Amino acid sequence: MAEFEKANDPFEPANRLVFAANVAVDQLVLQPTAVTYRDLFPNELKPPIENFITNLFMPLSFLHSLLQGDMERANMAATRFFTALPTFLLGNTMPDKQPVFEDAGQTLAVWGFEQGPYVMLPLIGPSSLRDTFGTIGDFFFDPVGWVTDTPVTIGRATGNAIVRRSNNIDQVRDLQRNSLDYYAAVRSLYRQQREDQVRNGGSVPVQPAPTLGLDLDEDSGAKETASGQ
Repeated sequence: MAEFEKANDPFEPANRLVFAANVAVDQLVLQPTAVTYRDLFPNELKPPIENFITNLFMPLSFLHSLLQGDMERANMAATRFFTALPTFLLGNTMPDKQPVFEDAGQTLAVWGFEQGPYVMLPLIGPSSLRDTFGTIGDFFFDPVGWVTDTPVTIGRATGNAIVRRSNNIDQVRDLQRNSLDYYAAVRSLYRQQREDQVRNGGSVPVQPAPTLGLDLDEDSGAKETASGQ
């Protein structure tokens, strides 16, 4: 059996082409922008901006928490949104409310849908058949999109991508340098993250950043040297 079939990656030849294009976009556009944000943007302005972006994901997380039957997380998402938004507008410090991140892919997983084959989406990054349908669903059913114009949702996604990329610049560089197969390493890490998020063990936005769609801690980037699954 071919290796890509063993890894549940039947589209691997095409996925690798998309991955290479995504990496090029990252190196030419996203990474330089993220480095500029990390190094030159005033540190005192970062927390309110990043918290505001995070807060814009709470209505979607509230919706999916309800669909998953998780009233506790639905309450957490609603509490953060309605507490944090006026606090931000008044210019005060963001309250200590843990964000909740849920999306359609996680809801489909809770409903019993299998992950399906691995898919590398242009600009968006790692996904699966289930999560691809989830991404499409969230595009149409995101409450923020119902009450705002398209530029708001695009701005949220762009800002989130820049912030997330700025937080893992060194980790991504280490992963790329130390991996025997960068593509396979990203695939393996993505699957681990999604399983963790489905189990509500993760606390990072699920909206993927272009190229990788990963949030790497200090250890994962340095230790990932295997070819992955």
